[in-house]
Amino acid sequence: MKTRAAVLWGLEQKWEVEEVDLDPPGPGEVLVRLAATGLCHSDEHLVTGDLPIPLPVVGGHEGAGTVVECGEGVEELSEGDSVILTFLPSCGRCSYCARGMGNLCELGAALMMGPQIDGTYRFHARGEDVGQMCLLGTFSEYTVVPQASVVKIDGGIPLDRAA
Repeated sequence: MKTRAAVLWGLEQKWEVEEVDLDPPGPGEVLVRLAATGLCHSDEHLVTGDLPIPLPVVGGHEGAGTVVECGEGVEELSEGDSVILTFLPSCGRCSYCARGMGNLCELGAALMMGPQIDGTYRFHARGEDVGQMCLLGTFSEYTVVPQASVVKIDGGIPLDRAA
C-alpha cells in the first residue's frame, strides 16, 4: 500500500515527508493507522548521528492509532482496536520476560537496527528499503509493527492524548 511518511535519508539532513510503499503485515505483525505521534529529542539524535541507526529510516517511536489488519497468528488484537505503540517490545517468552523483566526483553536488541526483527523491511522508497525507528516508524500515516510492540487501550481514550 502507499502511505506518507517522514523519512531521514542522511545525517544532518531534514526529514522529508513523501509517499512510500508499505508491505502488508506478516505473521505476528499488525497494520496500524496512526492518529497521533509524539516528537521526542531522540528523533533529533537520529539527525545528528548521536543514535547510530542505518539510514534511511522512518522516525518516530511514540504513537497511537487503530488496528487496520492483523497478520497470521495475531490473536489478542482485532481490526478497529485502539492501540498505543511501545518502543520497548516484550515477547513474554524470553528468560527476562519470564522473570517479570519485560523492559530487558531480548527483542530490545533489535530496537535500533532499522529492519524488523526478522531482518526484513516494511517501508520502501526511491528503490531502497527504509528502516523503522524502534521497530515502529510512527512518523507515518500507517505502519506495520510486531504484535509485541502493540498495547490495546480503552476505545474511549482520545488517541491524541494516548500517544
